[in-house]
Amino acid sequence: MSIFARVQLFVFALVMAPLVVAGPTDVVIADGDVRITYAEFEAALEMTPEKIRSLSANDIADRFDLLTSMLQIRKMAKVADALGPDTPGYWELQFQVLSAKKQFVFDRELGAYKVPNVDALASEYYETQKDKYATKPELRKSSHILIASRPGLPRGEPRAKAQKILDALRNGADFEDMVAEYSDDPGSKARGGQLTSWMRFGEPGVTPPYTEALFEITNIGDYSEITDSQFGIHIIRLDGIQEGGYYSFEEVRNDIFKDIVAEYRSLATKDINARYGISDDAFIDGDAMEELFEPYK
Repeated sequence: MSIFARVQLFVFALVMAPLVVAGPTDVVIADGDVRITYAEFEAALEMTPEKIRSLSANDIADRFDLLTSMLQIRKMAKVADALGPDTPGYWELQFQVLSAKKQFVFDRELGAYKVPNVDALASEYYETQKDKYATKPELRKSSHILIASRPGLPRGEPRAKAQKILDALRNGADFEDMVAEYSDDPGSKARGGQLTSWMRFGEPGVTPPYTEALFEITNIGDYSEITDSQFGIHIIRLDGIQEGGYYSFEEVRNDIFKDIVAEYRSLATKDINARYGISDDAFIDGDAMEELFEPYK
């Protein structure tokens, strides 16, 4: 029978079907020895992608395709259930089924664990682990003059040039004038040498020698020693300091909560795994184990 004829027959069956409200255990699809109940079909629809579900709800041909797919899965599953251990891939299938069942039970039991109110514990974490959760790093603002020099090239001449510029600055030369005349960093040069971001020590995305030299400067307005990086040689001026300290509890509350919940779930996981581990009453055939493992020694 052609697909078109089968769809016509399917439509006829829908039209002629008695208008009876089905219950959860009632069979709503039967094809040979395959049966699908109302409850199973309802659950299958909930797990069907929304687009396919919508198409099937509004178009008979799409609905026919969906029902065909549902029946194909069940018919093939019956064939798989009838196969024996000598069938290639049999044990792989069994272990996949076992793994899926294990995950189902684990997720179900883990979901039954309710995380208690942890407000008091979160406050305790904040007080006892402030350095972990609430440290607010010192931030520094800076400007620089870059004498560009590619890695691997001799730096004697650019280093001597940078040292002369630094000596002139420390003797009162105007910083912005020196930037305009000597800096090879076009971005900061347009701003009088200023970098736009406040930086913490070890700031991600900033070459480490730069922040190391910046945080060695004691006073605002002072300069670093000449500093090598992969970009060349820097003369760095400290422009501002935002003192470090600690964030308030409310500012880090969510981070603490996430860690407590993760710890609780970890303990729950260990508890579930322990309950399903080998019991004291288990029997293990030691001789059989030795024989089974022998080829792998």
